[in-house]
Amino acid sequence: MKKTLLFVAAMLMTATMAKASDVESAEVDIATTQTNEISEFQDVNTDQAFLEQHKPFMAPPPEERPHGEVGYWAQKVASRLKVTGYAQAGYNATLNEGANNSNSFEMRRVILMVGADIAPHFYAFFMHDFKSGGMQEYYMEYRASKAFNVRLGQSKKEFSMENPMSPTVLESIGPMAQGVFWLNGYDPLISNGSGRDMGLMFYGDVFKGRLRYVAEVVNGGQINTSDKNNQKNFVGKLEYKFLPNLRIGVSGEIGHGYAVAASGYNDIAVGETYRQNRWAFSGEWKSKKTGTDYNRHRCASVRAEVLGGMDGNVHSFGGYVSSAIPVYKQLDVVAMVDNYNYNTSKNYLQTNLMAGIQLWLHTKCRLQLQYTYCALSSAHRADLGKTNCSKIDAQVQVAF
Repeated sequence: MKKTLLFVAAMLMTATMAKASDVESAEVDIATTQTNEISEFQDVNTDQAFLEQHKPFMAPPPEERPHGEVGYWAQKVASRLKVTGYAQAGYNATLNEGANNSNSFEMRRVILMVGADIAPHFYAFFMHDFKSGGMQEYYMEYRASKAFNVRLGQSKKEFSMENPMSPTVLESIGPMAQGVFWLNGYDPLISNGSGRDMGLMFYGDVFKGRLRYVAEVVNGGQINTSDKNNQKNFVGKLEYKFLPNLRIGVSGEIGHGYAVAASGYNDIAVGETYRQNRWAFSGEWKSKKTGTDYNRHRCASVRAEVLGGMDGNVHSFGGYVSSAIPVYKQLDVVAMVDNYNYNTSKNYLQTNLMAGIQLWLHTKCRLQLQYTYCALSSAHRADLGKTNCSKIDAQVQVAF
């Protein structure tokens, strides 16, 4: 975190050395603009897409300025940077049936993102979470065209439709849908709740942007660490836009995991390498495109996924439907039905029913209030000592 703070502070200090008159008269470099093009398929749902819709940290300096001046080169570097971020904080209360209750104020995320156009077709991205105190994403990309791009580094896995999406646009305050959260790493065997992994990715949009493909080779373990079993996982995804506001997708992951902790949902031992396969069928409909300004261009949306996985000999399966509907000015009603069976042979089923409201204050800034009821199967409660519960969540989200 100290290195990140020093880096950001240095860029802010050097950028301010450039004269305001030069900034106002400068135009954005054409090559840089081309490398910043965003796939329409992403529909500005990811953190990276949100960052790249922003203007550069500073416009390029005029070419006639003497190259020997420090201010010129500082402005030159700053013109290739884009900086953005967001914070999410709030209050949550868990009311367990027949057990102790809990409540707390908490800071959920404090995110800083920096994107850099290194050269035409070469791009770098960094994301730091000051809440967790660690780097979340860092990678380099070669962007040959909209149809072919290569990414090397750590980023969100493309398994499922929801996992790559930014928390700033998800309807739920808490963790994402159970199956998405679990299969992308929250399982105690992996203990990676970020949904991210280190690896090599190939992706692009073809057939006039209607079909998006992703192919990844990843470690299949925790973030910010090396692979523990020397076996790689393969992730694949296809998404097709039948209409400009309707997309259908299928994704999957095959490979092996390395158990870093025990899990009550199966009998895999710590230190054991086990089969780790996943699949998902996904769909999303929006009444219109939203762009980056959800305050002005909100829309009704429905997203649904059916997904499952195999960890060792344990099969899990479930699905969810999530929706947000504008009802009055900046006010939306949100709802989710989320069902997941963590062990189908033992019927470790959990169903979450969520309803709430969100008030958009500005671009990516909102207030949220939600109620969730969590119902567990009798086997789930008896074998793992869990109870049914109610959850109340409130959150304020600020982005720049």
